[in-house]
Amino acid sequence: MLFSFFNRFLTKHTSSEKNTLPEPMYDEQIHSFNHIAKDENAFCFHNFDLFYRNEAMTIDLLFFFPERGLCFAERLDWDFDALENATIERFNRSRKSPAATRLESTHAAIHQKLEEIHPFDTTACERFIWMPRLREDEFDRLDSSFHQLLSKDRVIFCDSTQESILAKFYCALPLCIEPYPILKIIGSLQSHTLILPTPENPYGQFLSEEQRALLDNDFSNTTTTLFGEHNSGKSALIVRKALLLLLKNPKQKILIVTPTRIAGEILRNEIVSIAEYGVLNIQYASLHFYAPDKNGKIEESEVFQSASSVLCDDAYLLDKTILDALIAHRGERWLLLSMHNHYLPFSTSSFILHNHYQKNIPFKKISSGGKEAFMTLIMELRTLLQTATAETVMILFNDITLLKSYKEKIDEYFGVNSRVLTPSFSLQYQNLDTLLLATPDLTSGIHIPHVFLLTSDETDNYTYALSRASETATIISFSNPLEQDVPQSIHLTQES
Repeated sequence: MLFSFFNRFLTKHTSSEKNTLPEPMYDEQIHSFNHIAKDENAFCFHNFDLFYRNEAMTIDLLFFFPERGLCFAERLDWDFDALENATIERFNRSRKSPAATRLESTHAAIHQKLEEIHPFDTTACERFIWMPRLREDEFDRLDSSFHQLLSKDRVIFCDSTQESILAKFYCALPLCIEPYPILKIIGSLQSHTLILPTPENPYGQFLSEEQRALLDNDFSNTTTTLFGEHNSGKSALIVRKALLLLLKNPKQKILIVTPTRIAGEILRNEIVSIAEYGVLNIQYASLHFYAPDKNGKIEESEVFQSASSVLCDDAYLLDKTILDALIAHRGERWLLLSMHNHYLPFSTSSFILHNHYQKNIPFKKISSGGKEAFMTLIMELRTLLQTATAETVMILFNDITLLKSYKEKIDEYFGVNSRVLTPSFSLQYQNLDTLLLATPDLTSGIHIPHVFLLTSDETDNYTYALSRASETATIISFSNPLEQDVPQSIHLTQES
């Protein structure tokens, strides 16, 4: 049986020998592991970050076989010279000698995290030792204590063939009745790489390879531009990058800048949701949000001056003076700017997201005269509300004066108290439980099932406004804006 921990009594081995394995030899073994995963339709992870409550650990090697389960290995870079005259014994907590491996704690963290996310989870999980500097025949010549506590069936040697490694994995992990879904297992163990579960995707959805590229990179003292179309996952990536930074270093200060207050609150709620789903303890005091004030200077704010990383979502919606201040006063911070594709890069470090998470939604455009636009909106709303509810609808106006003049009559006709989005709108004191009226510049971070856009400018780019919709979108364009007027009375008969 494989030991849990063992104490070491080595005269030649020191911790400085860790990571001294020649790169070609190490790369060759990694290639073998990847080849096994490819041939067996499995998944292989190197240096897999596992976060559970307050624990943070890196698993040297993790395999997931959908039809068998998980197996992980801890890497020990001990060679024959270091082990030749050594003995080992089972770890005893009463002694002061440190444990030589983390197998037991890693095994416990994997099981406990999976069980908390998926109650009664019974995913098979087996542990191994990976010795990339020791040959199998050298192991045979070690002290008998090694052979008593270490089964060769649970050790991967530097000369182990792909066939022998796979045979050891399969011997420890028999076939299960039903395959395990990778989203359920790996998505739970590494939840910061996951789009949270939805009714359509009950186990969530992994970030794209492009998103993972930025997530896996370590940044400092630079400006990075993140490009992508609407709904390409820029905001989702910013949330997970902020979360990962705090998981790796809870003491650092993260500042997320958003165009509006509600946009920051939506991102914060998403971070909380991911932390709760992934059973992660986050130092929320180290995370701050900032919505620029036209009368304030962000570079003079305390949250900016204390931040080690500044992540700016929908940066292209900010005033240019804000962007200029962020760049000019970056100092040694990492500054990430989320931009739409048609903007120029602000740095030599850039990432582009080509994926698109939002499904194609039904879209239609209706043209009308200035005085007919209001009646057209009422008719379209009435038809929609026969199957939808008012709280699933948002009406956008490119002209704020139209918003103010339409609100009263819309409320009167439909018997609602519609809510107008303002720069000070906050989810702490208000909610989105009724029909919304807004201008597009205030809708950062908001997604509503059904969106109407009223505009008098045929040259407008409607992409951003309509990207706020998740199910249907309607444009009502009207000519002769000076003739636009809201009637004093409405002569429509509502259908019961």
